[in-house]
Amino acid sequence: MTTEIRKRVRRDPDTTRTLILDTTERLMIEEGYAAVSSRRVAQELGLNAATVHYYYPTTDDVFIALHRRMTDRHLEALGTVLRSENPLEGFWRFQSGGAQTALGVEFLALSNHRKSIRDVLAGSTDDAREAQSERLEHALGQHAGDPAILPPVALATILVAIGRLLANEERVGITRGHAEVRTFVDWALKKLAAPAHGENHPPAG
Repeated sequence: MTTEIRKRVRRDPDTTRTLILDTTERLMIEEGYAAVSSRRVAQELGLNAATVHYYYPTTDDVFIALHRRMTDRHLEALGTVLRSENPLEGFWRFQSGGAQTALGVEFLALSNHRKSIRDVLAGSTDDAREAQSERLEHALGQHAGDPAILPPVALATILVAIGRLLANEERVGITRGHAEVRTFVDWALKKLAAPAHGENHPPAG
């Protein structure tokens, strides 16, 4: 009978931090934020909990670091999306994407139940929303529409909210009306991007 001995793998601090955040992100998307704990993350990585605590003293610290990484990556990717030929369409596709939107939904739920980090997550999200709005306004240029009726911050908020709602429902199997909503959003964005062309009414169906 042989005993299998797990060898300790030495990793540099940056790699370890990244692996901790990667594992936390995966657990949040696959099982929800409630599945995340220092012990669970350590178990998934073959570490002891003390190692996780060394880099992130509390689970809240892990969540905050992951949220900051998510928003940084989001804004970096958004810059590329908004430089495309159809920035509005690209923004919508980006915001309604699966894994990214699912993670955003989990952080929203987390902020409702963890008062200790609510302000931090809210402040980071507000900053990201402002950056979204500025980049969206710059990308749209003369097609930005009437800012008194639909300022960029309102457009960004609407698209993020719809994307998160659809993603949240689809994760639990709710799809009724989703195709119709996506069709309407596509039509509305085309109208906004090219107000002088196209039909005046949304497509029937």
